[in-house]
Amino acid sequence: MRTSGVLLFIAYLGFISLGLPDAAHGINWPFVRAEFSVPMGWLGLVIAAGGVGYLMSSFSVGYLINRFGVGWLLVVSSVLVSCGLFGFYFSVSFVIFVLFSVVIGMGSGAIDAGLNAYAAEHFSTRHMNWLHAAFGVGATAGPIIATTVLVSFSQNWRLGYAVLAAILFVMALVFLFSRHLWESDKHAPKKADMSDENLGPVTQLQALKHPVIRFQIAFFFLYSGVEVGVGQWAFTVMTESRGISLASAGTWVAVYWGALAFGRAIFGFLVERFPVDQLLRLCLLGVALGTLLFTFSMTPYTSYLGLALMGFCAAPIFPCMISQTATRVGRRYSVHAIGFQMSAAVTGAMTLPFLSGLIGGEFGLTSLSVSFLVYALVLLGLFQIIVKRAV
Repeated sequence: MRTSGVLLFIAYLGFISLGLPDAAHGINWPFVRAEFSVPMGWLGLVIAAGGVGYLMSSFSVGYLINRFGVGWLLVVSSVLVSCGLFGFYFSVSFVIFVLFSVVIGMGSGAIDAGLNAYAAEHFSTRHMNWLHAAFGVGATAGPIIATTVLVSFSQNWRLGYAVLAAILFVMALVFLFSRHLWESDKHAPKKADMSDENLGPVTQLQALKHPVIRFQIAFFFLYSGVEVGVGQWAFTVMTESRGISLASAGTWVAVYWGALAFGRAIFGFLVERFPVDQLLRLCLLGVALGTLLFTFSMTPYTSYLGLALMGFCAAPIFPCMISQTATRVGRRYSVHAIGFQMSAAVTGAMTLPFLSGLIGGEFGLTSLSVSFLVYALVLLGLFQIIVKRAV
């Protein structure tokens, strides 16, 4: 196997391992909260703490890669995630548990942004879509592992986190022994603009002043807010304002997430047969149409169609926009830009669903779904601006 094939295989493993811890909290939380005697809603503190750690590392990933290289960044970050998960196993109080969530967030943010930055520069757009689909494989496997441990070992939630920690430690070893491959000159960028390579790296502040980067930060902020917000609020909207049964609403929310994962696999075949920007424009129009159908639903089936269309059309947007970053802003800026974009995505996923919930609580659930339609239309406008102003 060629070195590039080895790195591609390792990247897939990296994205799978990155997804493993994400959904495990949903399985273990009832047992965690019972042991530490905290309210059910305090899961939000754990998630927020992880988000803070993620933002800290992903925002700085450009500096870290320029300073230490991709290989060592992935090694240290994987060790951080592993240590954080082992920390869950040994936690004696909820405060310590939350602090280890910050550690996991820091490691995950660096891995996520680092792998995305490397993949955007060295791998095709097709593989970028499949890499993000691999993350979904990990996010699916994590709950299965946690559930299996709970059932097999007398509801020992600590052991479930320890198993995940061991897997991440093995991944750290894989990154350690392959670290020299990530820096190899054999992997010259395939898509980046090389005309300014001799000018040297730029600083974070210089990157933030780049107009296209600022628009892309806004784009990722809104996109993640739409993707996560629709998944969080669709069930409530359908059951509490449209009279749709719990079973049907739950099924179609699952269809939404399934269409997102399935779409990334399908678009992996399509992105190299059509111009990427044309495909993105059509998908953004599809998301806006799906949001429109869901918002002004005349029948339950209109809601269902809107959800399925949103999920499928949203599938390639995130990986394709990441993959096109170096092309749009230039290689010197791309590593910083991807770190900023990952940070913006996490911030949007944490804040926009909350903002839409406040709007829904004040003006009714219909206004909540209208807010996502507004976000989708603004996304389409931002994309047009980014395409026109790209280098």
